[in-house]
Amino acid sequence: MVTEPTDAATRMVRAAVVVLVVLGIPAVALAWWLRGPAGAGTAAGTILLTCGGFILSGLSLRWALARSPAAVQATMLGGLLLRLTLYGILLAVLLPTELVDKPTLVTVAVTSLAVLLAVEVRLVTANPEFRMIHPAEAEPHGKDHQ
Repeated sequence: MVTEPTDAATRMVRAAVVVLVVLGIPAVALAWWLRGPAGAGTAAGTILLTCGGFILSGLSLRWALARSPAAVQATMLGGLLLRLTLYGILLAVLLPTELVDKPTLVTVAVTSLAVLLAVEVRLVTANPEFRMIHPAEAEPHGKDHQ
């Protein structure tokens, strides 16, 4: 029996959109109030980057879930490495400039990544599709079953 692969991946994408809205609006408003336009722009860019990476991970996992357990594992690891590399490159390029507000960048990046990591752990542990586990059919109990 093949399970519908889009269920858990769709929930992952939806969770990222919720985090984007729930964290993004207050983060941008607070950054504007505390750090001005540079802080607000940094908060918006950071939250979009972290949630966007999570959304792309969900979409790539949808593809992998339809293929095989090996594709899921490779996609999860490859996606994580790609996101971390991208974050590192962007930090190396942007931190020396005046384009970003460093305290806002650190605060929003750590907060959004921690929340998204918690969401990801919850989704992966709550959805057997991510582990390619299919619960066994209930065995009949009766005279014929021994």
